[in-house]
Amino acid sequence: MKKKSKISIFYEKSKLAGHGHFIRSERLNEFLKKRGHNTEIYCNKNSTQINHVIKQKQKKFFLVIDYKNYKKIYIKKNPKIIKTIVLENLKKKFFFKAINIYPLDIQFKGKSGPSYFQYPLNFYKIKKRRKAKKKKITNILLIQGGTDANNNLNKIISSFLKSKIIFNYRLIVKTNKKSSVNTKYFKDKKIKIIGQVKKIDKIYNITDIAISACGNAAFELGYLGIPTIHVTSEKREIKRAKLFEKKKLGVLCSPNNNKKIVNEVNKIYYDSRYRKFLIKRRIQFFRKKNLLIDFF
Repeated sequence: MKKKSKISIFYEKSKLAGHGHFIRSERLNEFLKKRGHNTEIYCNKNSTQINHVIKQKQKKFFLVIDYKNYKKIYIKKNPKIIKTIVLENLKKKFFFKAINIYPLDIQFKGKSGPSYFQYPLNFYKIKKRRKAKKKKITNILLIQGGTDANNNLNKIISSFLKSKIIFNYRLIVKTNKKSSVNTKYFKDKKIKIIGQVKKIDKIYNITDIAISACGNAAFELGYLGIPTIHVTSEKREIKRAKLFEKKKLGVLCSPNNNKKIVNEVNKIYYDSRYRKFLIKRRIQFFRKKNLLIDFF
């Protein structure tokens, strides 16, 4: 039986940094605990605070850090650190005994992509493929990260209300900050606005088509095989979405290109062959064995 490890996880979350680091770290913490590891988790700690925690350690441990910007993060060398698992260290800053992991950045060779992405714990129990079918009311999920940092939700909602979508649909708008959505949309019968939830998979389970940014949600939707249109204005996400499009995992659209968004929604709905292809293709690419857990 593999020896159980001591693991300390540090992450950040904010409007600017987003909630992706927080979600990923919390999931990893849950997954590691389930495996019997001894874990502790810290949010928004600066270098001084991180080094203080490390200094207090009595035994050897694994260090996990998940930040958006490592420019101000300086961790002192310490023999108690077995390995430093660093997520999204895009500029490859040096850390003591580091293993760099790029879960979202599929362009990197080695430790990157879906095998190193931490999905919700219950996802790994899913074995069946999603059925490609139409219903009386088609649920279209609109999600732009936890914070909608680029204020894209209102633009996309407006596109739908002005569109020529003739099938019966309901637009489910998921945001952690309901106040970011124009109040007039709360009264529209075709729109349902959802705030923070404990388990996002409950929303995914009723979703037929998704319009997502290209962060954590894109991977989750991919794992479930949900046909997805990637809509983002983040430079890094645009680069990622272009790679997804090249691999035929979903089309990239600008938040302002309402014609392209609506045309793609119609294509997914009416073209059953295309819809089935997307479902199969996305499951094949995103549903991988978790290799991240093997580091501990």
